[in-house]
Amino acid sequence: MYLFKIGITHGDINGIGYEMLLKVLQDPEMLEFCTPVIFGSAHVVRNTAYAMGINMIPITVVPDASQAIEGRINLVPVCSDAEPDLQFGQQTEASVQAEANSLTAALEAYDNGYIDALVTLPGHLDNDDTSHALTDFIRRALSSNVASFDWIINDDLRVVRLLPLDVTTELGEGLASEAFQSDIKAVSACLRFDFGLMRPRIAVVSAQEKLRDDLSELHEQGITAFGPLASAAFLEGAWQNHYDGCCFLGEDDAFRRVISSKDAEYSIGYISGLPLVLTYPFVGISYELAGRGEASEVPLRQAIYTAIDILRNRIRYSYATHHPLAKQWIPRGRDDYKLDLTKEE
Repeated sequence: MYLFKIGITHGDINGIGYEMLLKVLQDPEMLEFCTPVIFGSAHVVRNTAYAMGINMIPITVVPDASQAIEGRINLVPVCSDAEPDLQFGQQTEASVQAEANSLTAALEAYDNGYIDALVTLPGHLDNDDTSHALTDFIRRALSSNVASFDWIINDDLRVVRLLPLDVTTELGEGLASEAFQSDIKAVSACLRFDFGLMRPRIAVVSAQEKLRDDLSELHEQGITAFGPLASAAFLEGAWQNHYDGCCFLGEDDAFRRVISSKDAEYSIGYISGLPLVLTYPFVGISYELAGRGEASEVPLRQAIYTAIDILRNRIRYSYATHHPLAKQWIPRGRDDYKLDLTKEE
C-alpha cells in the first residue's frame, strides 16, 4: 500500500512547533499512515529534544525530498548554511528566515511531485481570526487564481467565513449576488470533493435578508444551502451540529463562539480551493509555552490525519466521477402507456 508523503514545515523554530512535532513522531503508528518529510534542521531537532527532555527519534536526513524513504521519518535540511540558534519564546531574524526557507523548500518539493500534502507548523505566516497571511503566501507561490477559503475544522464542525456583501448600487448588488452564489457553490464543491459529502447541507449565518433570493436560486440548481440564519438563534440552538458546513457573513462574534464551542485542542485550519492539500494546527506560535514542554501535540496530529483523509477523499471522488454514464431514455414497448381512469367503459 502506498503511503502518502506528508511534507511538514517547521514554522517559527522558537515557538512550540518542534516540540509538537517530536511528540507526534514518537508514536510509531504515525508511520503506518504516512511518510513524514520534514523541511527543517537536524540541529534544531536535537537541541529541542534535549531542552524538552524528549527522547530522540530516529530521523533519516536526505539531501532532497526526491530521496525521501517510505516508512521512515525524513528530514530535508533547509538551514545548512548557518544553523540558527534556539531562543525559545523570542522572535529573531534567524527564526523568520528559517520559516521562509522551510516553506519555500516544501512548495518546491510539491511542485516537483515529491510530496502529496503539506502541514505547516505554527509560524508568522499563519492564518488566524484576522489574518490570511498563509493563504495569500501559498496562492502567490502557486500562482493560483481560484477562489480559496480558510476553514476551521473540529471533528464534524466545518466553518468558513465569507466576505461581507456591503453594497448600495444596483450594479454592485448584482455583482455581490453573483460573487455570493459563486462562493457557496465553491463551498459545496469542497465539501463533496474534499470531505466526501455528496449532497452537503450548508448553513448561511447572516443578518442580510437579501441573501434569501440568492439561496432560492441555488436550491433550484441543486445546492442545499439554508438561510440566512440569525446568529442568535443559530448559537442558542447549536445548529452547527445539524449541518455539514457553516458559512458566516459579517458575523465575526458568532464565528468565534461557534469555534470556541468545541475543544480547542482538536481545531485545525484547512485551505480549500488549491491543488495542494494544506492543513495546519489552529494554535498559533504560543511563545508563552515555548521551551516549557507543555504544548499539546494533538492539533498537529489532527492536522496530519485530516490531510490524509482529504487526499483519500479526493482520490475516491475522482475515481467515482471519472467516467460517468450518459443518461439514456430507452423505450420499453407499451410500458409507458398511461391509463385514463376518468373514462367510463
